[in-house]
Amino acid sequence: MNAMRSRKHAVLRSLREKEEHMAAWKKAAVTVGGILLVLLIVFGAGILVAKHYLNKINRVDESTVSTISPEDEDFEVDELPPETTNSGVERPMDSNEILWAPVEPLKDEQLINLMLVGQDRRKGEGRQRSDTMILCSINPKTNQVSLISFMRDLYVQIPGGYSDNRLNAAYYFGGFPLLDDAMFKNFGITIDGNIEVDFERFVKVIDVLGGVDIVLTAEEANYLGKGTFAGKNHLDGEMALEYARIRAIDNDFYRTARQRAILEAAFKKMKDLGLSEITALLNAMLPSLTTDLSDGQILALMGTLFPGLRSMEIQSYRVPADQTYYDAMIRGMAVLVPDLERIQELLRTEYLPLRTY
Repeated sequence: MNAMRSRKHAVLRSLREKEEHMAAWKKAAVTVGGILLVLLIVFGAGILVAKHYLNKINRVDESTVSTISPEDEDFEVDELPPETTNSGVERPMDSNEILWAPVEPLKDEQLINLMLVGQDRRKGEGRQRSDTMILCSINPKTNQVSLISFMRDLYVQIPGGYSDNRLNAAYYFGGFPLLDDAMFKNFGITIDGNIEVDFERFVKVIDVLGGVDIVLTAEEANYLGKGTFAGKNHLDGEMALEYARIRAIDNDFYRTARQRAILEAAFKKMKDLGLSEITALLNAMLPSLTTDLSDGQILALMGTLFPGLRSMEIQSYRVPADQTYYDAMIRGMAVLVPDLERIQELLRTEYLPLRTY
């Protein structure tokens, strides 16, 4: 009898243990399921938020980019008196006198090369010659960024059957694709994506950042007026745009340096923004951008760059550097004829944020 009671208790105990085990498993399953559901909701909301902001960016479909055929190419002739010079002494040359040096590809998987293109066109105008071309070369592993201005008056080879011309003609003739091809042919640089910036809308971006601090020369301050002075000045969006557009007091070399100074100052302010400020910045900045990057590429880029954003170091350069070009008059254009071999050596050893070539 006692043996039967013991067996009965053992069976009941075993059933209770199984029920408790099942209850614990169900609780765990519910907990895990709840966590997964929350993660899915957050992830889904994140996608919706990301999509909301990505839709604010203007897009370019490379397959539908309008082009100007080589038969219809033109040359932006300069109406300069014979005694007038740009940054040196232009000597008349025939285009056939120039022998281009061979160029080696400068590509490394560590680098992300984005071309920033500025256009100062009026409302309603179509694509014009690019006013500004700044290569933003990023090394995510070392958190180094190089901003390299490529002068619009550079006389280069334009691929696709076009005559040699100014670098900014490539964008006018064939948009981002032809500009990218010209960058590779002349400098060996592979462009991973292009971003065009609308100057007029960029004013709002600077204002959202609360303005930027820029060191002005006496000549720049005198030109800008409005209470500015030699030394550090705080510029709002309108003043920053005027500063970036200054042409009268010097030349294009200085103008592109001013543009890079604005970008560097804006980037420094962006690194310390809070969440609400970032939201306002995105609403102001994204509609001013046009890109050939897909949503997936932009999200991947953000994921790669975001972890090291606050510690990124920026260096600023110019192509052509001093002693790597000469001034010439070709086809009626006052241009800068580059020494491609010397320029590529500078890109390889100093300008690009790599030391592993």
